[in-house]
Amino acid sequence: MSEEAHMAPPRGTTLLFPATADPLSFIRLDADDTVTVVSKSMEMGQGIYTGLATLVAEELDARHDQMRVVAAPIGQAYGNVLMGGGQGTGGQTSVQAGYMVMRQAGAAMRSMILSAAASRWSVELDSLVIEQGVVRERDGTRSARFGELAHDAMAQPVPVDVAVKDASRFIYIGKPFARLDAVDKIRGQTRFTQDLKLPAMLTAVIARPSRAGAVVARFDAARALAFPGVRHVVQVPAGVAVVADDFWTALQARNLLQIEWDLSQAFRKSSADIYAELGAMVDSDTGTVAAAQGDVAAALTGAVTQLHSRFQVPYQAHAPMETMNIVVQLGDGALQVWGGMQMVSIDQFQLAQAAGVTPDKVTFHMQMTGGSFGRRATAHSVPGIEALSIVRALGITIPLKLMYDRADDMAGPHNAYRPAFVHRIDAGLDAKGRLVAWRHRLAGQSIATGTLMEGGMVHDGVDMFSVEGGIDQPYDIPNLRIELHSPSYPITPSWLRTSGVFHNAFAIESMMDMLALAADKDPIEFRRGALPAESRERGCIDRVADKARWFEPMAAAAGSGRCGRGVAVTFGHRSYGAVVVEVTVAADGKSYSVDRVVAALDCGLVINPDNVVSQIEGSVAFGLSLARFGQITFTDGEVDQQFFSDYHVTRMHTMPSVESHIVQSDQPPSGASETIACVIAPALANALAMACGQRCHAVPLVLAGEVIEPWSVPAGLNTSAGASDWRPPVGWLPISSRERGRHG
Repeated sequence: MSEEAHMAPPRGTTLLFPATADPLSFIRLDADDTVTVVSKSMEMGQGIYTGLATLVAEELDARHDQMRVVAAPIGQAYGNVLMGGGQGTGGQTSVQAGYMVMRQAGAAMRSMILSAAASRWSVELDSLVIEQGVVRERDGTRSARFGELAHDAMAQPVPVDVAVKDASRFIYIGKPFARLDAVDKIRGQTRFTQDLKLPAMLTAVIARPSRAGAVVARFDAARALAFPGVRHVVQVPAGVAVVADDFWTALQARNLLQIEWDLSQAFRKSSADIYAELGAMVDSDTGTVAAAQGDVAAALTGAVTQLHSRFQVPYQAHAPMETMNIVVQLGDGALQVWGGMQMVSIDQFQLAQAAGVTPDKVTFHMQMTGGSFGRRATAHSVPGIEALSIVRALGITIPLKLMYDRADDMAGPHNAYRPAFVHRIDAGLDAKGRLVAWRHRLAGQSIATGTLMEGGMVHDGVDMFSVEGGIDQPYDIPNLRIELHSPSYPITPSWLRTSGVFHNAFAIESMMDMLALAADKDPIEFRRGALPAESRERGCIDRVADKARWFEPMAAAAGSGRCGRGVAVTFGHRSYGAVVVEVTVAADGKSYSVDRVVAALDCGLVINPDNVVSQIEGSVAFGLSLARFGQITFTDGEVDQQFFSDYHVTRMHTMPSVESHIVQSDQPPSGASETIACVIAPALANALAMACGQRCHAVPLVLAGEVIEPWSVPAGLNTSAGASDWRPPVGWLPISSRERGRHG
């Protein structure tokens, strides 16, 4: 969601915030001189705790080292304006939705601190200043640290209206601000949900069917119950749960269960079946119209050049490092929940129903999360409901932790995937090679239909998650029509970092390169001709062309390989980005390496440039994982991928050099965690097409005859050990892509 369950306002929309955010909801001053910020956004590695703390520190003139952050409880004050006011994190909304709220809260608390000091010293407010967490009289007579004034300041009346700093006075915003969570993570001191050990707590795992629609016919738990440390085995709607003293015991005992599954109503289709059905849909004209302007049929008929192409993107898994987990305790008419809750408002409602309590009796203890990418933005609150089904079946009131192992997290009908899509685009050029007609048909499952978000995200039969990046594509096309088919399968669809922009940008930006070739134009010049002159996308593509030295000849590839580079640009999740990807294709045309990625991002006002660069680099790695390796496939209804040995991700030796460039902007801040990842796949496909003339129309981007093994030994490295045992040579030092750019 990565953040994904977002309700993106139209371009140019002004977001409305309260006149002054309540500082007591967001900031706590303590006698030990710490300033604790209450984050309404979940920290899952994206750095939002540091970002929000930076905003408060700016307005307070606090010291960096006195800032702390904790997760917000459930409360109306912590709603996300970009999610219709619901409490949640996703779609790189956190900075944009929190920017003025946290600054206002900080400015109000600053006013309260000054009032406390003025009252204590019987002086006028304008005789006081704050610098680095210390209140001083301007003449230097007296001073006090925040901690000394904490009690009195927190008791001051909350000001009705306050002014935030002018940008000319910023001391933190726009400058590096070290991650507040980095040291603990490096030292292994950060506690995640899987680390929690509560008094009397038991741990559960569930044996689930491998196909949607399958149910337990009968089972024998005798061997599992005899395993030391196992306390219970019980059938629940999801399958058969093993409850033990710890995770490893429960996992081993689960393997001893003997279960017979009833497959009479099970899903039995294969990926080939699904793609054939989606392909037939995009060949028909019965889709729901998502956007239309001009007369596409007439424009296509009158076009001098017509191009028709299909593109395919598979089901894809989130694959975070921390698998799904949750801790629940139900008793005395109340429910306590420990875990990473990305969609707090949805989880509160659905878990209350599952527990048989009212929503106000649900208490969340938010935990740090080891990655999510939308995995914990579950529209159906599956892990929590599964845990509660065990608790209620056993009638226990002690805490219960439910854990998924990697196979649980990757495969099975309980999981959620970004849905597969098939696209068909018919486009036309006039005699001058200008794009005059665009008909885009796409087919794939709706994410929002059947969820609590359907009312806000499905309009006239069109799921906005399906068409984002398509209906708001940046090009000025006089005749355009977008049609959507939303079939239903017993596969749970989910937003995944980049969401719909990923598959739409892949189809659109791949087609734009094909059109540029047909028009005999440079790919960047062709795009510039279709982009409005003042568009922010044009600013990104101009920046990336300059930094990538696009109009200079590429260096020859080593040996007999062939090199190529490709470009792609998008508007995605309220930010704007463009990338150039450079590749080398082997002489036999069966393998390639990604050598260099140059990225330009316009995310408005930058709070912390170091974190933005980190997010760009992470987006490149994530985007390459999706583009090169990531696919979930089905055989006879079963998921074929269960572990990272089946579902590959970008590893160190497949990670290219990354050059990150922030496009300066006077617009308010948006987000930096997803936009660049949206355009990696099409830029890579375009680079491969340039290098070898082979157009990849489907993700993952695999050349004919290629077999990609991400853990194979990088070319040129000498080792006598097997590939999986490879270690860097003695003296080898890892460097970041930024250092690589400086030092070669």
